[in-house]
Formats: sequence, structure tokens, C-alpha cells
Amino acid sequence: MARPVTEIATIPLQPGADVDDLDSHTGKVLSDTLGTLLQQEGYQRAYKGRRVENPNILQIYVDWASRDAHKKFEGQPYHGPFVKHLLSAVDGEMGIFHAEFTPHPPATALGGISAVTEVVGHYFSANISDSERSSFASDVNKFVKVLEEKAKGFTGFSGGWIMEEQEHEEVEGKAKLWQSCIGWESVEAHMTFRETKDFKDNVYLMRPENKKASTMHHVKFQEV
Repeated sequence: MARPVTEIATIPLQPGADVDDLDSHTGKVLSDTLGTLLQQEGYQRAYKGRRVENPNILQIYVDWASRDAHKKFEGQPYHGPFVKHLLSAVDGEMGIFHAEFTPHPPATALGGISAVTEVVGHYFSANISDSERSSFASDVNKFVKVLEEKAKGFTGFSGGWIMEEQEHEEVEGKAKLWQSCIGWESVEAHMTFRETKDFKDNVYLMRPENKKASTMHHVKFQEV
């Protein structure tokens, strides 16, 4: 049985663009984009939000019934014009890839009760073994248990491996990426937890020796 996936789109916007102003070009393009997605077979839900650290980067996460469902949309004759229309509001290179998140849907961590989402990327060599992948996933689950029991302001988690190989300047050749989406009541709640003994005693679970690089930012998602 095909697994559901989450499409992850990273969209650089022109400085000052207002995605919520439907009278603006950017706002209209985004509204058209989401409206088209809503009509697709296999579409489940979408979440959008700007990065806190860089509001000129918009994130759109789209839940699909399967990777094939998204591929079917990509094969439609109107997909080319759809992408061209979206690119008219983009200022830079747009990135799109897919994740097999657990739990799915990742709604608890993206919007809803989570006012902000900590998005952490963990990069490994592309030749990471299946046992190493399983071991890291197990360690992430252990860290999530700590969050559930000890972290004030923690509101939800979803994470998983990205299906496509990635590139990172600190990784020689191709990289394999795990993304963790951790929901919080606020950025302050996350940063306060980082100063606690519970965090410092357990963060090693998220920092294995074979990890090559990592990234972190916050996004204020809304389900659309």
C-alpha cells in the first residue's frame, strides 16, 4: 500500500511581498496556487507560513495520498502553466522535495495548536546504511519522549526521511536528509527549553557522530 507523503516547497519571495493581500500579485498567485491544489486527486491538506528568521522565504507543505498522486498532478497538461504562474511571484530558486513523515498527517506540528514550528534538518552521507537510518529514527523518538514529558510549551512532532537526495556544502557528494518538525507555543518556549538540563542531557540523541551537517529555522504555519 502506497504511503502518504508531504511535499515541501521552499519559495523565496520578493522583499516586502504580502502573501495575504489578495489584491497584490503575490497574494493572488498564492491564492490561485492553493486553489488549484485543492482540486487535485490525492490532495489532502496544505500548510503555509513564512520563516521567522527570514520572512522573505515562504514554506508550503502539501499532504498527498501518495507520491504517485503528486506525480499524476505533475503529468497534467495544465501543470506547466501552473508552475509558470507560481514562478512569477518567486524571487530566486524554488526548492521542492518530499518527506515520509511520521506521524502523518503532520498537522499537530504544523499550525493548529502549534503557533510556531522548529524545522530541523539533519544531513548524512547518501550511503548511510539502513541500520544507521533506523538507529537515528529510534533516537529521535526517544528525544520526542523527552519533549512530551519535560518541555514546557511543546505542542507536537512529526519527522522523517526526505525521499530525494540532497546537497549541502558540508557534505561531500550527495546527502540524505532527515527533517524534524517540532511544534511550540512560541519561539521563546523553544529557546527556553534549550537552556534546561533536560535538553542538555538528551540533545545527543539528535546529534549522532555520523551526522555531517544540520540546519534549523522556525516557521509560523497555518493550515489552509
